[in-house]
Amino acid sequence: MKTTISLLTFLLATTFLSAQSTVNPLESTPYIEVTGEGEMEVIPDEIYLQFTLTERYEGRNKSDLKKLESEMRKKLNAAGLNMDHLSVADANSDYVKIVRKKKDVLASKDYEMKIKTTDELSRLWDLLDDMKAEKAFISRVDHSDMDALKRDVKILAVKNAKEKSDYLLNALNQRTGKVLFIQERETYSQPYLRKTMALSMMDAEADIPPVTEQELSFQKIKLNYKVFARFSIQ
Repeated sequence: MKTTISLLTFLLATTFLSAQSTVNPLESTPYIEVTGEGEMEVIPDEIYLQFTLTERYEGRNKSDLKKLESEMRKKLNAAGLNMDHLSVADANSDYVKIVRKKKDVLASKDYEMKIKTTDELSRLWDLLDDMKAEKAFISRVDHSDMDALKRDVKILAVKNAKEKSDYLLNALNQRTGKVLFIQERETYSQPYLRKTMALSMMDAEADIPPVTEQELSFQKIKLNYKVFARFSIQ
């Protein structure tokens, strides 16, 4: 029994010492650490505008929501806007009740329309003004090829890291070897529409001049991607 215990102790000690003597290539290999960066700016081609249609009285006649929605669809279609890009802003809550003068309840509905250009946005803005839509605002912007653009920026960042390693080591008459470690660090900047479009529509109290097409412009979407890389030194 003692012999068995001694043998097990010896085997465990040997295994422990062997594990300690195992060389970690990430620690034993001479290396250089650099940060690579890729950057790209693109013009958004997906613009999402949210707005609200609310029942209203014109004299003693009430324009119900179904009628307003029907008129809206006809006008948007006549303006050449893609009706497939019109949707209810909150699919879980189609109608919101609004109390007016404590006597009547007016129904309202929130919509979201996707457009691709500032020209389409300008046309939509004029139509919404004509339809007396409320609370119109740009909810977000995006690009239809965002995933591909992000991949391109990541490739730029990795190449930049390799270039940095090359010129730093060349100064020491050394060469970049295999990559040992890469860690990604991604940032994404959401562009915004310039102040002119931030003004809410249908403000009867304010004297706001009409927005012209020339005033509609977006910041570009800025994609920035960084990698922390470790290369072996040859």
